[in-house]
Amino acid sequence: MNELQQWIDNPDRDYAEGVAMFAQYSKNKALVRYFQTGTARFRMGKLVYEMGKVAKTVADEKANKWANTQPSAPHHAASTPSEPAHFKGQIKNLVIPDFILAAKKEVATLYALIDKRHRELYDLGTSNADDVVRHRKRILDGRKPAIERADRLYQLKEEWFALEEGAARNRVASEIKEMLAAPLNEQPTMIAPVDSRRDKSVRGMTDLQLAQRRTQLRSSITKTQNMLQYQSIRKAATPSPMPEGPKRDEYERKLKELKAEFKAVTDELERRVKS
Repeated sequence: MNELQQWIDNPDRDYAEGVAMFAQYSKNKALVRYFQTGTARFRMGKLVYEMGKVAKTVADEKANKWANTQPSAPHHAASTPSEPAHFKGQIKNLVIPDFILAAKKEVATLYALIDKRHRELYDLGTSNADDVVRHRKRILDGRKPAIERADRLYQLKEEWFALEEGAARNRVASEIKEMLAAPLNEQPTMIAPVDSRRDKSVRGMTDLQLAQRRTQLRSSITKTQNMLQYQSIRKAATPSPMPEGPKRDEYERKLKELKAEFKAVTDELERRVKS
């Protein structure tokens, strides 16, 4: 068992140690930097998965090297060629759809963007001067949605491969296509509703904040309704209702909360106008 597999099998695995080993063995420098800029809380699962692929490659290479150093025994009977080591464990005869290839390409692009933002932060230094702080915030604000989008796309892509043909896989495919159709600057597509202390939160807002929140809520309600009716944040030519299941239940719950908050915001604005 190589050291990579030992790290994977260790229930008390150390994230920093894993990243160091991954950097030693992996040729994917963008992915290495992605792990180096993350934390165990958010990227341990993905690191374990990628480490598993690297560990298998290392094991196959060692097996091939050992086999090539052994004296060959004479044989005469023709046989079916054995499966190359690098194909073992892969899914045979699977045609990869275009949207999965597009997702893989976008994830790689996002990793490169995240790495660029990380280097910009490093070059910016640690000064707390006002202009540096503002610039640092702009970089962080630009990096966050890229990280969230890359992580979600990667998760959905791996989930698609793990599922059998059927409704669950089709739902994952629809979500991947929806993400690919929306530019990065439109992610996330919907704001989150406030907590159960809605009335208190609304009364604490200024008039400007209430007006801005009402505009955000109106947009999110429309997008949520479109997701339920068309499985897209934009209205399509023909309806394609989201199928029954946990995902639809979650969207219906969110729509109900958004509408309730919209009413609370609107009522508060009207109350202030009358008073």
